[in-house]
Amino acid sequence: MDLGEARDSGGRKSLESVPGIVLAAGASCRFGQNKLLMPLGGQTVLSHVVQTALEAPLEPVILVLGYESEKALAAIAKLKDSPKLRIVLNARWGQGRAESLKLALRALPPEAPGALVLLGDMPLMTHELIARVVRAFLDTQRVCFPIYRGSVGRPVALPKGLFPEFEELHGDESGLKILQKYWDDAVKLELGPAEEPTQWDIDDPKDMDRMLKEGRVSNLPLLSS
Repeated sequence: MDLGEARDSGGRKSLESVPGIVLAAGASCRFGQNKLLMPLGGQTVLSHVVQTALEAPLEPVILVLGYESEKALAAIAKLKDSPKLRIVLNARWGQGRAESLKLALRALPPEAPGALVLLGDMPLMTHELIARVVRAFLDTQRVCFPIYRGSVGRPVALPKGLFPEFEELHGDESGLKILQKYWDDAVKLELGPAEEPTQWDIDDPKDMDRMLKEGRVSNLPLLSS
């Protein structure tokens, strides 16, 4: 089964890839405005996440947009022409995150053995951590994720055999109950101290302030002009 291959900056073949999904359709109600469009480290929160996904061994990268989709497209203008990127618009974004996940799963290549799911509000995610999860998934074909504070971290790799269970989700159900069901069989990756900030998400302005105050944003890459 040919899943495609990621390449490093020199064009050399690297880790075999799997499809990736970036969920970025919500309205950021708790933040008060669209958090994915907020500036952070020289670009937007969303563009950080999409850039990281494109640099990782993920192909294709399926980005699900909904709320303020035109503004979101403008925010990733330098990335949206990537041959790896596929954009899916969720017209029913107001019905909850489950709709976005199901749309993305249906947009996957039919031969894909699974998919790796990322959230659009985690700008400190790294392509190195994504690669670790991808490698574990390709080696085992099982649910794979990092452990963060004793629970399911991100990103999560899902084998194709579980897709029907995720199709049963509705509204804002996240799928956590499904992952907990397969907890014992899942491949759980330990995070080193330096990797823990990859798990920080942005729910309200205080979360962004935390990233800025702790100096994490200065390590984020900038988009090339």
